[in-house]
Amino acid sequence: MKKIMIVDDQAMVREGLRMILSLHEEIHIVGEAANGEELLSLLTGKLPDVILMDIRMPVMDGIETLKAVKEKYPAVKVIILTTFNEDEYIFNGLKHGADGYVLKDSNSKEIIKAIEAACDGTMLLHSNVSAKISKVLHAIEHTAFDHKRQLEQLAETLTPREIEVVDLIMLGKSNKQIAGELFLTEGTVKNYISRILDKLELHNRTELVLYLQNKRGK
Repeated sequence: MKKIMIVDDQAMVREGLRMILSLHEEIHIVGEAANGEELLSLLTGKLPDVILMDIRMPVMDGIETLKAVKEKYPAVKVIILTTFNEDEYIFNGLKHGADGYVLKDSNSKEIIKAIEAACDGTMLLHSNVSAKISKVLHAIEHTAFDHKRQLEQLAETLTPREIEVVDLIMLGKSNKQIAGELFLTEGTVKNYISRILDKLELHNRTELVLYLQNKRGK
C-alpha cells in the first residue's frame, strides 16, 4: 500500500486526483493540502510515501515546498504535477530533488507509473518533459570533455567501485545494464547508487549527471 498526499490550490484538481487514484487498491490517500505551508503542517503528523504536488500555488509554491520537504524528509518522494511544461519549472524541480514530473492532463496509468517509479528509486517523466531532459542528457553524454579527470575528482569521496558505477551512469546505462557489466545484482547496484547520492548530497541520477556537468565547467 502506497501512502499518497495531494497538494494543489485547486479543490477540483485535488478531487479529480483523489477519484482517479482511489480506483487503485494499492494507493491510499493520507492527506490533502492547498499549498506548501499546509503540506508542511500535515507532515509533522504523518509522512506519505509520495507527494503529488503542483508547482504554482499561493502562500508557498511548489519549488520552495519541494526544497523544504527534501531538507527535512529526504525519504519522501515528490512528484511535480503541473499544467506548465516550461524548461524553468522542469529543471528547477529536478535541481531540488523532484522524483518525477507529470502533467495534470496525464492519465491515471501515467500517474500510477510515476508513483511506482519514484517508490522504486527511479524517475518517470511525462513524454513532453522527457524529450527535453533526454536532449540535455544526450548533449552531456556526447560533449567532449575530460571524463577521466571528472572521475578522478570523485576519488576522495567515493570508493573505486562507486566510481565504476558513476562511470556507467554517465554512459547512460540502466541499473540492469550496470549490474550485468559489473556482475552484481540490481539490488546491489541500487544500494551503490543510494550511497553515492548520499555522499554527494544529491537526490537522483539526473542530479548526479547535472552535478558532474557543473564540475566540468569549473
